Amino acid sequence: YSSLIYDFCRSRSLQSSDAADVTQEILVRVAKAIRSFEYDRSKGLFRDWLARIAINEIRRFATRRTNEITSPVDLDEGSGSLESSWNERFQQYIFSKALERSQPHFEAETWRMFERSWIDKLPVEQVAAELKTSIERIYVARNRVLKRLRFEVAMLADDNLV
Repeated sequence: YSSLIYDFCRSRSLQSSDAADVTQEILVRVAKAIRSFEYDRSKGLFRDWLARIAINEIRRFATRRTNEITSPVDLDEGSGSLESSWNERFQQYIFSKALERSQPHFEAETWRMFERSWIDKLPVEQVAAELKTSIERIYVARNRVLKRLRFEVAMLADDNLV
């Protein structure tokens, strides 16, 4: 999750080196806390727990930063924007990782059909003409990849931890 945390820190206006430092602090806190962590779905999701740690550490950093009178950290909390921003980035991270983990399971041609018709959102007829294949093959390829993608998302998303 380090790249997710780092990107989240950067989205809060932390400079690259500061974001790296805060990311390390967050990961240290997680490493210490995870020893006694017991997942209980009724108490909330892992992603929410991780978000609280990240947001609290960014606030600590911002407090220290304010005392040093340097560039501000974006802690805009209007209508839950920190949590919303975290959730959006978390979903993007999971999707990106799921794509990365799914691609090796398919031939390049199958992946290209999926990529052009689903990710690039091109009409199936256009993709079929571009790749010199049938519309049916595009739909079959896309459905096969989407099935794998759903599996990977389920494996990566904390909602399915027991």
